[in-house]
Amino acid sequence: MEAMKKDGKKKIRLFVSDIDGTLLNERSELEEETILAIRRFQKEGGMFMLATGRNSWEVAQVTDFIDDAIVNCVNGAMLCLENGETIFAHYVGSEHVKTVFRFCEEYDTPVEFHGEKATYTAWKKEAFKERALPVFAKFRAEDAEVIFDKIYENDGMKFEVSLDEILKEKITKIEVLFMKEEVSEMLVKRCKQALPDCNVVATAGMSGIEITSKLADKALAIKHYCEMKNIDEDEVAVVGDGENDIPMLAAFQNSYAMANASEKTKEAANHIALSNRETGAAKLLIEICEENRQVK
Repeated sequence: MEAMKKDGKKKIRLFVSDIDGTLLNERSELEEETILAIRRFQKEGGMFMLATGRNSWEVAQVTDFIDDAIVNCVNGAMLCLENGETIFAHYVGSEHVKTVFRFCEEYDTPVEFHGEKATYTAWKKEAFKERALPVFAKFRAEDAEVIFDKIYENDGMKFEVSLDEILKEKITKIEVLFMKEEVSEMLVKRCKQALPDCNVVATAGMSGIEITSKLADKALAIKHYCEMKNIDEDEVAVVGDGENDIPMLAAFQNSYAMANASEKTKEAANHIALSNRETGAAKLLIEICEENRQVK
């Protein structure tokens, strides 16, 4: 891990971390070392923010162990404060929901629609699982079933939901998942053409696409929170591993890409942390705590 420079350095008051591939290990688990590092940072006066593609109700895996975490969720489409209050939310329009639903029917591709109350898909659970397991097996074959259960065996995921029912919800994010290789490039291209006022980002790990409002941006949500709390941008450290983390990594001086990140993601960051397999985020937090103590 690259050492942080002391000269002219301010204390880091806000630590912002992605969850999957960053805080969690390769088995989608939160290590005890990471929990203790976050608690130490908070005890020493720091504020901790999750910046994730997940919904607000899908972060309990972290927040059950960490008090007072700020949640910058759905890739910046929603910001929730410590008490659960939603500060803002940006939605994907109903016409865009219909368009993506139609595309995914045409290409026989699973799609999730993330609302304020739950996540919905028209697919049957077993068919969805059949498409998911080969993708999860690429990470760790023996844990594919475990990973699926951790992600989907909860009340936040609703299967076999009609389009009419989905349209009754306010949708913050659409995820096209587990695309077949032969349709991937075409489907990404069609979504970008059909949804010019949306962010359309390919997600290599899940063989899919994430679609949010053009106003959804992890970096802008972080800056909004900094304005609320009078935090300077050089008092913020951000860490992530996915291409959806690139805006926040590019926006802040103290930016760290995980060693397990793609080359494109690493290029956006100013520093490289150890991989999630090595609990790189935890070790980075401890380093920040030590550096903070030396800053007058």
